[in-house]
Amino acid sequence: MSLKNLSDYHTHNYRCKHAEGDLEDYIKAAIKIGLAEIGFCDHFPYEFLKDLGNIPYQDYSMTVNEIPSYISLAEELREKYNNQIQVKLGFELEYMIGQESAINQILEKFIDKIDFLFGSVHLLKGNKGTWCFDDNRYVKEYDLYGADIVYPQYFQKLEKMIKSTEFDFDVVSHFDLPKKFNKFPENQDSITEMINNLLELIKKQNLVIEINTGGLRKDVKEQYPSWNIIEKMHDLDVPIVLGSDAHMPQEVGYKFDEIIKKLKEIGYSEIISFNKRKRKFVEI
Repeated sequence: MSLKNLSDYHTHNYRCKHAEGDLEDYIKAAIKIGLAEIGFCDHFPYEFLKDLGNIPYQDYSMTVNEIPSYISLAEELREKYNNQIQVKLGFELEYMIGQESAINQILEKFIDKIDFLFGSVHLLKGNKGTWCFDDNRYVKEYDLYGADIVYPQYFQKLEKMIKSTEFDFDVVSHFDLPKKFNKFPENQDSITEMINNLLELIKKQNLVIEINTGGLRKDVKEQYPSWNIIEKMHDLDVPIVLGSDAHMPQEVGYKFDEIIKKLKEIGYSEIISFNKRKRKFVEI
């Protein structure tokens, strides 16, 4: 299957402290497999956020001081590889309740350079304070709280993110991330209801949802979101982008051929492409 019209909008690099390779390595990997676009979506800094507790946030993102070099290198490489691939620049933003203004104060300095923004939730607050539920180092905490606590708390925070009038983003990333470690709640009915309500809210807010193949490399062995959620997204006509969540260059475009085949079977025929926060539909 040809990947010539496809884009990978979720790639990281060494600046986030938990990925390998620099931006040019990811561009070369994308060109090698024939992608039309590559999107840089590294984690926006955590250092200025409050209520982080003891989480090792230094391992999660670039620093504020690294933002200019990240952007300038992306722009330089965009020109260098213009005849081979389109390079798009973005960030993956961590939503923290009530801290939107702190994020915006830094982000607004660079917003004219940005093509797209992903909104994410990785951090939850429990009895022991703030923790990162998808960090392998917190699996014991995940088991302590249990999936029947983690899932509702996650989706409740996701709802606040989507409803926020100050949190500026375009794409909901890895929608059902709590399943990463192949842990699921017993009370599936209530979670399904929460998911359905969220999908309707996402449609109302005119947002995009990422089809993230990173989950196929995790314990759950399934993309985010699951196929039954994607089917509901299609019924609601929610637009999509593709993302590999690559943390190594060789993960760019991971399993896109398989995902596209299934997306077409469900009924999707287009994905979203971004340019300066404006989107267009691209046939798959």
